[in-house]
Amino acid sequence: MNGLPYYKAYPRDFIEGTIGMSFELKAAYRLVLDLIYMQAGELPDDARYISGLLGCTVRKWNSLRDELVSQGKVEVSGKFLTNKRAIIELETLGKLQDKQRENRSRPNKNKEIESPPFDHTEPDTEATLSSVANAPAQNDFDLLQSRLVSAAGEGGIQPHGALVVGPIAEMISSGVSLELDIIPTIRAVVSRRSRPAASWAYFVPAIREAYERRVKISADLPKPPELKTSDDDWTRRLRFARAKRWWSVSELGPMPGQPGCRVPDRLLELGDGQGWSDSDGRAAA
Repeated sequence: MNGLPYYKAYPRDFIEGTIGMSFELKAAYRLVLDLIYMQAGELPDDARYISGLLGCTVRKWNSLRDELVSQGKVEVSGKFLTNKRAIIELETLGKLQDKQRENRSRPNKNKEIESPPFDHTEPDTEATLSSVANAPAQNDFDLLQSRLVSAAGEGGIQPHGALVVGPIAEMISSGVSLELDIIPTIRAVVSRRSRPAASWAYFVPAIREAYERRVKISADLPKPPELKTSDDDWTRRLRFARAKRWWSVSELGPMPGQPGCRVPDRLLELGDGQGWSDSDGRAAA
């Protein structure tokens, strides 16, 4: 059973599920939940390790740990700390991933699996698995992180904030382009800042705005005229091309003699396309 490289969080559920807890206990619970998911449901019950991550003494962590256990937020299982909801979600994730792999191995039945909303922030609330089942593999996250850090440049983002690429991964999964929207926007935003961003989430509003602007511009562009493909049309274009030894690849596709040529073979003559220019200027129509 693998851990999750990122997961969605629902603030309302976490807040309502931790009412009455102190700020430091809530913070400890939040970090412990993250660690449990990262550790595939079983976090080593190592007081020195966890207290180091929390930035507190071992004694303080032991006190927080005992309180989380007494409230049923965390359970002790041998040498590990775990959480019932995390175990359920990770097992469900594993089953969905197995099913997806099975479907991919059968091309004729490669139907996308629908998955219900996923809420893992509070183990005491009803929660089911979300589209995190479609999350990229860990090496894909590592590559994405590398691309983002390169775009932000030195001093563009806090080191700890650079580790969590979930907000950007979600945007990519919803159709936002890494090359056209995300990387250019990060570079532009960083160039205007004097301090590093705390996390990738800081860039999300600007990226969304850039994406929506690009989509609107594309929608407003006039559509190219439909290419006429009758024999008379191709004959006229070929006559022009033979006289000028020129072919508009951008409009007509590959020239005669090239793979993918759209001209019917019955209209071609020996030598068509040989020595022709493939300039994308004025159309040969």
